[in-house]
Order: sequence, then structure tokens, then C-alpha cells
Amino acid sequence: MNTTMQFWSWFKDNNKAYLFLHSVDNDVKEQLLDNFFQQLHQYCDNIYFEIGGNPDKDQELIITAEGNEKYFDKVEELVNAAPQIVGWTFIAFKPSIPGHFKSQWGDLELNTEDMWFVPLSNNNNSDLGIRVLLRNYDLIKESETLTPLLYKMLDTILGEKSFALNIAYVETNLQPDDPEQEDGMYPILELSEYIERHKSQTTQSSG
Repeated sequence: MNTTMQFWSWFKDNNKAYLFLHSVDNDVKEQLLDNFFQQLHQYCDNIYFEIGGNPDKDQELIITAEGNEKYFDKVEELVNAAPQIVGWTFIAFKPSIPGHFKSQWGDLELNTEDMWFVPLSNNNNSDLGIRVLLRNYDLIKESETLTPLLYKMLDTILGEKSFALNIAYVETNLQPDDPEQEDGMYPILELSEYIERHKSQTTQSSG
């Protein structure tokens, strides 16, 4: 297995090609991505990456464990060892992305504007679960892509690390006609704020 130093030494020598991923031919792009995966997996074969950003700004290299807590330390170790390289910003874990969005997986599409949640508390510990309420749940509840799409969206709403560490359980159910009139129901984009309140209350009660 390679060390962090070996990975970053390779990336220093090859990074300029990755600044132009968005504009090269598909064949070249696939070869570059394959090379990157090979180098990254020589360091740890359970972490992954995303490259993107505005062409007029620094490109972002996100190192991710795809929510697998066992490899969070490998992600942090690698990003913490990153050198300064002109044109690049290095990020540990997929960050949260603010604002409403739609996400699609096959024929299934979900919109955060139509998603609410109910917190589920566990009397035995501080773990937090959520019940996600969906407007057209009866039509989509049998879909094989519902759970993976929902998890992907929660990853985007909270960020990879927060979703993995702060949400212990997720279930789904039908949304009532007027969720804003129901006590204890919150728009899905308020989930991050609710987590912070929950953590604060848990700390106070255990202190």
C-alpha cells in the first residue's frame, strides 16, 4: 500500500491533466479517471473521489468514503497530508449543498420541496432516527431505487460525514395533506438544524 506522501507526489506530477477533465475527449477522460483510481486505491481501496468545480475557479478534489465510517480516518489522513497545489482545493468528505434540488434515479424523481421529516428518538441512547414523509409515497414505496435515492439526497442535504455519524435510522411513510399544520413535522432542509438542536439537548441532559 502506498503512503499519503506517495499519492500526493504522484498527484503533484500529474495534476494539470485533471484541471481539464471537463474539456477532454471521453476516452482520455476515462483513462485519466482510471489512473486516478489506481493511485488512490494503492493508498486505500475503500475510498473514492470526485473532481469538479467552476472552470474559472480552483477545481475541487473531494475524497470520500461513501459514508463508510470505517474509512473516515483514511480520508482525513489523506486530505490532511495534501500539499498546496495551484488551482486545487482539497476537501475531506462530500460536503452538504444548500438549497432545494431534485434528484433522479431511473424513473424515480424526488424533490426536496415535497419532503418532510419526523424525528424518531430512542429512549435508550442519543441516537437519532428520522421518518421521511413523501407526497406520492403510495406510488413509489415498492420502488427498488427509493432507498438508495433517498440516502443519496440525505448525503447531499447533510454532507457525507454528518449523515453517517448523526442519523442512525431512516424510514419512509406517506406525507399528510398539510404537513406544515402538523406538530413535530419539519421540512427536510431543516434536518441539519434539527440535528444540532438534538446534539445540544443530548449534551445538556447528559452533563
